[in-house]
Amino acid sequence: MKRQTAMALAAVFAMSVAGTALAAPVNPFVDVPAKHWSYDAVTKLAQAGVVSGYGDGTYKGDRTLTRYEMATIVAKAMANSEKADAETQKTIDALAAEYGAELNNLGVRVDNLEKKVGNVKFSGEIRARYEHGELKALGVKESDMGQTMRARLNVNAQINEDWAFTGRFSSEEDIRESGRNSDTDLDHLYLTGKLGAFDLTVGRFDAVPAYGIALDDVVEGAMVSFGNKLRVDLFAGKQEYTEILSNSQKDELYIANLGYAFSDKLNAKGAYFHVKPEGSEKIKLYEVGLDYQFNPNVNLSGVYLKSDLDVEDQGFFTQLSYKGSDVDNKGSFGAWVNYRDLELGTVLSSTLDTGVVSVNDVSLGGKGYEIGFDYVLKKNILWTTSYTDLESTVSKNIKGEFIRSEIEFFF
Repeated sequence: MKRQTAMALAAVFAMSVAGTALAAPVNPFVDVPAKHWSYDAVTKLAQAGVVSGYGDGTYKGDRTLTRYEMATIVAKAMANSEKADAETQKTIDALAAEYGAELNNLGVRVDNLEKKVGNVKFSGEIRARYEHGELKALGVKESDMGQTMRARLNVNAQINEDWAFTGRFSSEEDIRESGRNSDTDLDHLYLTGKLGAFDLTVGRFDAVPAYGIALDDVVEGAMVSFGNKLRVDLFAGKQEYTEILSNSQKDELYIANLGYAFSDKLNAKGAYFHVKPEGSEKIKLYEVGLDYQFNPNVNLSGVYLKSDLDVEDQGFFTQLSYKGSDVDNKGSFGAWVNYRDLELGTVLSSTLDTGVVSVNDVSLGGKGYEIGFDYVLKKNILWTTSYTDLESTVSKNIKGEFIRSEIEFFF
């Protein structure tokens, strides 16, 4: 065998099985003799582009290969068989017949490796957002513009058939300030699993009770869920921030959430919140609502909220939705229009990004409408734009208009 052929084979093996052969237990595989036809056959596969060496034109190593190593190269060629012409395919078939037993053993090891690697999965999202807000208060008009970039990386690990781990790193910054005003957090860190008939979630995760009008935010604690047609979620823990009392930190929070499907078109949801802000009296809040799917394209929902505050204690929200975007389907889209009258005592941290009018991060309630649409530009690329016009429920002399447009890239 020529020196360059041996070196090329060593390079092919190193590139195709780095880590696999090293991870294998000791095997009594004998070397393939230097004059064996397999070396010339694999050289032809390399020349045909079915397997490749280091790619930089250099050769590293000069040795014979074991049958196990040769089988690994053949497995690589089989995986790239779509590149093979009829003659090359015959060569692959001949090698597969020669190393059939070794390929069978290698196949078991590859399956086990893929199963192990498959326990941990990564996904993420990058969002570019532009928003413009205009606030009118007591005859004075103020405008503000925001341009932000947000990146999220999700880590999901399957512990066993019942338990899994999820983590999420989030980073957001004002792109006008070149990273000087940025925020990076490990905002998800939780375990999910089963305990008999109960589903358990423990750690830091998103909570979206009922329709998310009162709360859609990260919480810390434990949640027990059970039921099918009647679904029940019970949560105990803390929430970092609420809009009812803007100075509160790590509020104690208890939630009972219910969901019931009357049919495949009609659903009812309700949630009870017991909030104990630091240094303040406890707050009780209720959210109940219905949603109805008229046909595959049209959905109508209505929500009522009530708190035990003496004033600003009621809220109402309704939304008509048409279709809905699917990031896997290019060209899919959705549109919506909603109306809300949310007094300041009914919102903890709403799913509505501009649910209320705020001045210096102090909620002043919100009464008005929003229109919006989203459109999938290409698979995993979503464009969303909305316009919101609100009046404070505290004072009719305080009004706000908000425009938001963003593009999200999912991976």
